[in-house]
Amino acid sequence: MAKARAAGERRWRLSMSLVLSVCFGALITVSMAGVLGITVTGAVRNTIDLLRKESELGVSLVMHEIDLHFAAARTQTAFVAGMLETGKVDVDDHARLESLLTGAMAADPAISGHGFIFPGGDVLIVDRLDPPARFYRVWAGNDPIVAEALARATAGDGPFWMPPSWRADYHNTIMTLIWPVRRNAELLGTLVTAINIEQVSARMGPAVENLRSQVFALYGHDRVLAHDLMADGYPGLTEADPLPLLETFADPFLAGMWDPQTLERIDLPETVNMQSHTVELDGTTLVFVYRSVDAYTAVPLLVGAYYLTEVFDEEIGRLINSVVIGVAAILLSLVVAMLIGRRLSRPLERLSAAARLVASMDLDRIRTLPGSRVVELDHQADAFNSMTGALAWFQAYVPRALVRQIVHAGDMAGLESDRRNVTVMFTDIAGYSTVSEGMSAAGVTALLNNHFSILTEEIEAEGGTVDKFIGDSVMAFWGAPEKQKHRARRACRAALAIRRRIEEDNRARQAAGNEAIRMRIGIHSGQATVANIGSPTRLNYTVIGDTVNVAQRLEQLGREIAPLTDVAITISAETARDAGSDVVATPGGTIPVKGRAAPVEVLLLEGSTDEDPLL
Repeated sequence: MAKARAAGERRWRLSMSLVLSVCFGALITVSMAGVLGITVTGAVRNTIDLLRKESELGVSLVMHEIDLHFAAARTQTAFVAGMLETGKVDVDDHARLESLLTGAMAADPAISGHGFIFPGGDVLIVDRLDPPARFYRVWAGNDPIVAEALARATAGDGPFWMPPSWRADYHNTIMTLIWPVRRNAELLGTLVTAINIEQVSARMGPAVENLRSQVFALYGHDRVLAHDLMADGYPGLTEADPLPLLETFADPFLAGMWDPQTLERIDLPETVNMQSHTVELDGTTLVFVYRSVDAYTAVPLLVGAYYLTEVFDEEIGRLINSVVIGVAAILLSLVVAMLIGRRLSRPLERLSAAARLVASMDLDRIRTLPGSRVVELDHQADAFNSMTGALAWFQAYVPRALVRQIVHAGDMAGLESDRRNVTVMFTDIAGYSTVSEGMSAAGVTALLNNHFSILTEEIEAEGGTVDKFIGDSVMAFWGAPEKQKHRARRACRAALAIRRRIEEDNRARQAAGNEAIRMRIGIHSGQATVANIGSPTRLNYTVIGDTVNVAQRLEQLGREIAPLTDVAITISAETARDAGSDVVATPGGTIPVKGRAAPVEVLLLEGSTDEDPLL
């Protein structure tokens, strides 16, 4: 393998700088050729750019007016709903409700009226029909808007816009926003906000008066929502036809917008989220530019402008030719860039995936990164493989939780000395000398490795940190280096899991003719000092203090109060109390502990009714 690796290193490899130079040189050459072709064939580019900019400006101005009306209505309605839902204004306090609705209507001249529909069909209304405003209450349960608003609000619908409707009392077509108002899931009523369509058209005209275009807004594809001709009202509107039909509209150019005989799609460069096409009507060619808006109504709005193209016909033709050349150059550049990019991105993608595994310390899933012909990528793979190998060994000698903490913190400075509530566990093999007597060194090593593997798996499965192996004993703790909830419950569950695993292992050992292993576990909870203990060249992150001593004393006590048990688990009353009622334990008396005035109450852990994962 080493020879093959050496042979691979002798094969030619490319520098990344050389690769990038060649790639970018090719891309620049292709791009410049395309630009040159576009420049040569696009002599009228400035004129076409002016057309594009005017089209974008016209559509943007109309969009601004649409947003101004619809978004303002939604904002004011949301404010009123919030005041009612929080109880700051009581819906039964008609005086304050009138003031609230009037203020919201006054904030935006686009709003023609506000209303609040009570569940019974009564409606409180504020509108502008009599300057400056009027306020009145009517029963309108038979009104179609009121009926649909109550039905959908009762069904649990959120805010929604009604389709346009002709209102005889307004002498105009309105768009209506319905906003159910609830408090503690109870429907208090429904807010209604009406926008006068006339106002949209009236304000749209002055905004675009300096453009060489006619702007418009369609409701769907076949109804006119806003146009200069609708600024002072539009004749013939009824409840059945609240908006004029496009095909019979008084503007003949707009009416022929979708003429199927002459419609031809075009693409204007650098236009964002817009569509365009040309139509020829009575010998006149028009360009329509428009975009769809679906943020407000159930039926998307179409906002746009159209231009007469008599002075732009030749320029548009040249532009189309230029676009063809430009697109061809761009496609060629993209093909080259994709081929090179895919080649270069593979090792980077592998490195990124492996780096994410390192960040989560999931080292078992990391695969060795392969070499590369690119020198820098090859060095990068070698360095990363060396790093992950070192981390794997580092994690084998240092507790996993501590490794994660160091990796995330970046150094040991984040592991300062602290006084914490922890739960400490000590384990020990009973009669270890008898069990290991007569065994070879390899046999003793295999016995201890298997035993410690069982303990480590179950301790770490419950979020514990294995501190150290002391001969045939293990010291572990919960609550450091990361703070944890349910420390005592986790420790008890780990001890019970160890008992089950040891009993299973003993059955396998006895079936093989080997002596069963008996062990003791002691668990105690309390405050302890967590710190890095040792010299500058050799540290051990551990817990020290009375809590540790008591846990070790409890482990030793197992030989006295449960000498015939495969796994004797002794816990302190503090641990039993912290673990909660799910722990099943029997009293085991009290023991004196050196250095403590009061004896420690001891319990024998029997089992647990808690099988749910601890988060």
